[in-house]
Amino acid sequence: MWLLIAVLATPLILLASLRRVREGEAARLQRFGRPAGVLPAGVHWLLPGEAIATRVSLLGRHLELAPRRVHAGAHTARVSGRAYFQVLDAERVQAADEAISLQVRDALLTQLIGSLPQLAELTPAERNQCLRDDLRRVLRSEGILLTRLELAITPN
Repeated sequence: MWLLIAVLATPLILLASLRRVREGEAARLQRFGRPAGVLPAGVHWLLPGEAIATRVSLLGRHLELAPRRVHAGAHTARVSGRAYFQVLDAERVQAADEAISLQVRDALLTQLIGSLPQLAELTPAERNQCLRDDLRRVLRSEGILLTRLELAITPN
């Protein structure tokens, strides 16, 4: 009797432990509540105690920056535009998929405030290039690639 139950339950347990990670995304694996790595696209068997914590899209996306005033000491500017980015390393990105755009926005605003006095003396194209290069260095260490930056920065 027990053998029959085991034979019938085994395929059900194996099917229930299958997880699919779609193309263009990675999934962070947790083992007993602790990070245990990243699963690439494909079908994976999860052992008891393992779970997919979060999923991260590896496809390119953009962040729309609504018009806002930015202050840095005596300098003030009005900023709006778009930032295009892509997650390169899901293991290094600490934020969940929904919070990655906020992470990029916060890094953009922090970098902008820090370099606003120097940006005031540059042309619009030079401003975007300078800010893009600085942001690439900051975000690259966090597993994110900034591909393009289209900001309208108007000093006041």
